[in-house]
Amino acid sequence: MNNAYNELIASYLAGDDVEEALILACKQDKTLFDELSKQVAFERVIKFVNNAQTDEAFVNSFQIKLAEQTGAVAQTKNISLIRRFARVFNNILNAQFAWRYVLQSAVLVCFVLVFVQQYSPIKNLGLVAKVVNAKSNKGVIQLGDNIKYGQFLLTQGFAEITLNNGVALLLEAPVDMTVLAVDRITLKEGNLVARVPKGAEGFKVDTPTSEIVDLGTEFGVSVDKKGKSQVHVIDGEVKVRASKDHQYEHLTVDQARAFDLKQQVAIIQSQPQRFMRTLPSKASSDPEYVHWPLNQEAGDVISCAGSGIDGKCFDGKRYSTVENKVGPEFIAGKFGEAVFFNGEDDWLETTFSGIGGNKPRTVAFWVKIPKDFAVNNGFGILSWGLIDDHAAWQVSPNPAESVGPVGRIRIGIKNAVVVGTTDLRDNEWHHVALVLFGGEESNLSTHVLMYIDGKLENTAVKSLARVNTKLNHPESKPLMMGRNLAFSNLKNKKQKYKFFKGGLDEVYVFDSALEQEHIINLMKHNQIQPIRY
Repeated sequence: MNNAYNELIASYLAGDDVEEALILACKQDKTLFDELSKQVAFERVIKFVNNAQTDEAFVNSFQIKLAEQTGAVAQTKNISLIRRFARVFNNILNAQFAWRYVLQSAVLVCFVLVFVQQYSPIKNLGLVAKVVNAKSNKGVIQLGDNIKYGQFLLTQGFAEITLNNGVALLLEAPVDMTVLAVDRITLKEGNLVARVPKGAEGFKVDTPTSEIVDLGTEFGVSVDKKGKSQVHVIDGEVKVRASKDHQYEHLTVDQARAFDLKQQVAIIQSQPQRFMRTLPSKASSDPEYVHWPLNQEAGDVISCAGSGIDGKCFDGKRYSTVENKVGPEFIAGKFGEAVFFNGEDDWLETTFSGIGGNKPRTVAFWVKIPKDFAVNNGFGILSWGLIDDHAAWQVSPNPAESVGPVGRIRIGIKNAVVVGTTDLRDNEWHHVALVLFGGEESNLSTHVLMYIDGKLENTAVKSLARVNTKLNHPESKPLMMGRNLAFSNLKNKKQKYKFFKGGLDEVYVFDSALEQEHIINLMKHNQIQPIRY
């Protein structure tokens, strides 16, 4: 390559306005383009280094800057090469060579040539595998979006990403994460669960206060706004430490540690229930369902509508413990009429046994809870199953401060509950949808989503409890509305505080886990509109 071309490249790297001349020359001579590419790549590599760093700091900075500039991601096999280069590079800088001599250094040129040859520009490190109402500061996060090197923000909802090495990360907003490679991320804030398959051991999560290295496992990491972090081992084993000044500590299943801003480490109780561990797959485009419009009819009949489940629909009746009283009264609802339960003696009962076991389900309805709601009125908006731990499916406005905030939607009974955060005691109609994903691992803490007025609801309390709704036990109850599942003796006056007080309209039960789009359509139009994928 002639001197004129060398001078042209030098002028370009110096920032002179020679782009047009350079483009024309590259068209005329391909060797110039090849040489330019090498030198520009190298210039970008060293441009960010203004003073000597430690070898390890240089390695970390190099990986970050290289990916930002070129889209290339450092693989494990290249790390030793980078470290050798770091030592040589720092020696040159410490010797106070001028930049022009650094650029001409044969050692550095050789390094760049070898490094560029070994690198393949990996632009996509994974993809978004599942989403629930997921948004970033740039908009909606879509299923199938590519995961690229650099910052990943989740400002709302949940997202599960799968990296190219098979590692799955389930994220719960708000999350501020940086993807450094398929085997390393930095979590600045938020909650995540990492599932690391065989062959991907060594996956690393760095936080502002801790370092976590997987040894073949599933674990949860939580980082608050200040940078304090926790790690909870759900399965398998990890090793953790506060910083490089500390020794690694090995943790196994049901062990947890907390790390503060002063690099202090504390043993804490393992709380896997605080993490969402799975998200639903695509819902059926045309799910089966039963629907009770709760419009006034002759007598005490409550008719069932909808497609039916297993080809059947199930009517209901109005009941009261008071002799000669038909049951709950009718009031104006969101769509036509609705029923109002007095919280003392009336309820509805259907012939539908409910969705059993750990099968997926969605329950949706409109509810109006009065401002004068009392804790004695907080039982049984809707329920079915057996009054036993984990064997019932009961929805209530939470009546017990010992369990969670009062007046929020609650799923479950006794010591197995999920409680929301929105106070519904305002005498206004609110749309509620509760989704259970289903499957062998179905758990109240990890497989349930709540939606209030179409928006994903945060949870105040979550219990770690397997879902196993029992339908065939002799004491199992069919679907009822307005009455606590535990109420059994109509003549026992001590059980008068087992009823719900408030309005109820348009009750739906689906045999699948609906997506948010389904739920919003249902809320707006009072009908299920098939989603076409």
